[in-house]
Amino acid sequence: MSLPELDDFDRHLLTRVQADAHCKAETLAAEIGLSASAVQRRLKRLRERGVIQAEVAVLDPAVMGRGLTLIAGLMIGRDNYAALPRLKAWLAAEPAVQQAWYVTGEADLVAVVLAPDMPAYDALCARLMAEVPQISRITTQVVIEPLKRSLALPIS
Repeated sequence: MSLPELDDFDRHLLTRVQADAHCKAETLAAEIGLSASAVQRRLKRLRERGVIQAEVAVLDPAVMGRGLTLIAGLMIGRDNYAALPRLKAWLAAEPAVQQAWYVTGEADLVAVVLAPDMPAYDALCARLMAEVPQISRITTQVVIEPLKRSLALPIS
């Protein structure tokens, strides 16, 4: 996939909307020296080209009763790789899984899980193991303190 052509105005807009997707076009226009309608056209074009995929509200997990963040490494036996698509689908569909990746290294997949407490996480793992029994091991790291939580990309 080729990189989109972005000028300085586009880069500034992308940097700002990653921090605050609800920033008014008038405010952005004043910052970069364009009209509000030009800013709106540029943002529309960036959405249409798929550069901007979504504009979402970022919720506080603790306020929402999901104050425990866990990083789970999931391993499946080498002779059980036929189960990989089912495991990927399970992770993608599970609401408690905030992010999941198919990775290299010791784990086959890594997932960030938000849970209200350890019993809820234990129940999730038990359900996962029952539904995808080819999982040979789950390692878990409990997050003590989130240092950075972001999906923002550096814009150069």
